[in-house]
Amino acid sequence: MKLDPASRDRAISRAGDTDLSFRYSDAPEAIFRNFRLGRSTEPDYVRKLADMFAVSSDRIYEAEHAYVAEGYGEFIDFVRRLRRHHRVVCLSNNQAIHWRYISENLLGPGYFDHEYLSHEIGLEKPDHMIFQEVSRTERCSDKEVVYVDDIEENIIAARKIGWQHCIVHRDPVETARMLEALAADQLLN
Repeated sequence: MKLDPASRDRAISRAGDTDLSFRYSDAPEAIFRNFRLGRSTEPDYVRKLADMFAVSSDRIYEAEHAYVAEGYGEFIDFVRRLRRHHRVVCLSNNQAIHWRYISENLLGPGYFDHEYLSHEIGLEKPDHMIFQEVSRTERCSDKEVVYVDDIEENIIAARKIGWQHCIVHRDPVETARMLEALAADQLLN
């Protein structure tokens, strides 16, 4: 997904304010982390931000949706094709509002075979325990996992627990090429 922090900040700023009066980065990280890990409820999260930025709850939802700008359409279609012959799961640090928006508006229902979401399991990348949880639940060996992430720290953590096929995602076309090469080498089965 393409993320757009500036659009999120514009959604909570005062109308006509060209010098963004509020920024999400002004809020304490603990508010975001607690929600990402499922330690706070959605209504509590929205209320805290609405109070902090002196806006309505509706504006917070607008801001949260604006943050998830769009998906990479061709890559989304590529993953649908990949899923015809391979199990495709998602491991995400997304929080509930973002995930619901992504699922309903960008991916569609049943996009993944399974989803491992930080707000549901109380863990987030790069914590090694979240990678171990996926391996355990999926009942797969470290050699069978092909992991794609756009954050180097998460790739390093996955490699440390033994996942051998890790791809740093920078460009959807290049990532698709790398996945196709692994499939051609019969590493994806």
